[in-house]
Amino acid sequence: MHTMYEKVVSVIAKPMEERSDIECMDLVSWFRNKSSLFRSLKADIIKDVIRHCIFERPKKDEVLIKQGDNGDRLYIILRGKMSIYVLQDKENEQEVKLLIEKAIAKGKLDRAALGQHVWTSGEGNTVGEIALIKEDCVRTASVVVDEDTDLMVVDRTLYNRSVRDVLEKEFHDKTLFVETNPLFSSWSPKMKKSLAISLKREIHFYGSPIVRQGQPVEDLYIITEGEVEILIDQGGYKEQYPEIWTEMKRLLPELLPPEVPVNITPSESLRQKKMSHKHFQMCLLGGNEIIGASETILGLKTYMENANVTRKTELLSLSKGNYQRLFMRKSANRSIEMLKNVMVSRLYLYIHRTQMSLHNASLLKYLTLKLRDPDSLKQLRSKHTRKPKGKQGKYKEYFYGAFNSRSYDKDEENIRSFLKTMGVYYITDNSLPELETSTRVLADLNAHLSDWLKRTRRKERPEFREVLSPDSKAVKRYRLEALTQPPRLDTFVRTKTIF
Repeated sequence: MHTMYEKVVSVIAKPMEERSDIECMDLVSWFRNKSSLFRSLKADIIKDVIRHCIFERPKKDEVLIKQGDNGDRLYIILRGKMSIYVLQDKENEQEVKLLIEKAIAKGKLDRAALGQHVWTSGEGNTVGEIALIKEDCVRTASVVVDEDTDLMVVDRTLYNRSVRDVLEKEFHDKTLFVETNPLFSSWSPKMKKSLAISLKREIHFYGSPIVRQGQPVEDLYIITEGEVEILIDQGGYKEQYPEIWTEMKRLLPELLPPEVPVNITPSESLRQKKMSHKHFQMCLLGGNEIIGASETILGLKTYMENANVTRKTELLSLSKGNYQRLFMRKSANRSIEMLKNVMVSRLYLYIHRTQMSLHNASLLKYLTLKLRDPDSLKQLRSKHTRKPKGKQGKYKEYFYGAFNSRSYDKDEENIRSFLKTMGVYYITDNSLPELETSTRVLADLNAHLSDWLKRTRRKERPEFREVLSPDSKAVKRYRLEALTQPPRLDTFVRTKTIF
């Protein structure tokens, strides 16, 4: 018995005149589920595309699209993957064409010569539509097949009578979003155009996950419409980010959570273990909020949170490669600083919410410092790596901030502790760091957090929102606590559920 996919291929691989209306109509639902391009199209239009499209099966490492060429067809990936590369900052299109032809002419394809890898396109994605939307019809990137791939090909004639309106509206909406968003106000028209081309529209429905904690960071997402719930399991951070945890332990041991008592009962130990790995709700994100920005800016390899859709939500996704290509420029420094400010505010909210759980937000505080005050961490790091002069014998290590000292007997240790408190140091080695550095950094963080709470707390009467349950039988009433931080982005916290 043939699978549904085999049936699809058997139909679109036929000559166009042999494809019947009935068998084409039978595939409409499959294509709607396969690609977001078809979800808003009428059944007759989808049937027309199925009947008049071309089926192709390119091999691995085949260059399907060359940057700078004229384009007259778009591709919908049915199975397989393709990589997109962009050569940028070249003086003219002719130079781009020569470089690409040189890379292809070699015996083995040199992908690095095609430019920066910005995105990997998978099943259901559309490739090559920009050349059909733009008036000049010039390809803006090169596309290489990663593995044997099945493609549905739509030529310009079929494009004009079927999917043109949908794709042009989507591109217009993305362009308008970029032009009106304060985050990109300092960008040049060329950079804004590149960003609009790089953004991909996605639609998610109730209950679907956008990202999962621990999943590799591949994209960041901007919410244009809808609502997303953020949940975090802080108990998994130590295993998820071992390098950052080790660095935090070395530089700011005061942030570490208290040690678990060794004399607790097995049942209590099991209870604490279960509670420590419980997902805790942090907030609800609405329009213009960003998912994955903290991870991308800090260079984290995996997402630090779960993001689940609570109602139909539209997103614009930007791949990590495109982020590096567009944001890692001097002209985008202002945008980076704005993103950092927004993400610091978000982390303050997470820390504030964590006070209601069993965790002490150790890593969240450290990541906040990495975003807000990297210079202080750099100072701590440089001082901690300094070594005392002269020969060193065997000694135990004591940490006071970044302080490293010899072992003393109990009485002398008490004297040392008192002298530190008074600010008197009888060890005169100039290579030693200042003892109060870590204390100052943490005090500064707590002061900023306290100031943030004062500025963001609303004094008006509480706001409520009613949400219909998935089965449409009951209405839950949520009390909402609004917390804002310039640039103004509203973040709502479910503080209480009222039935």
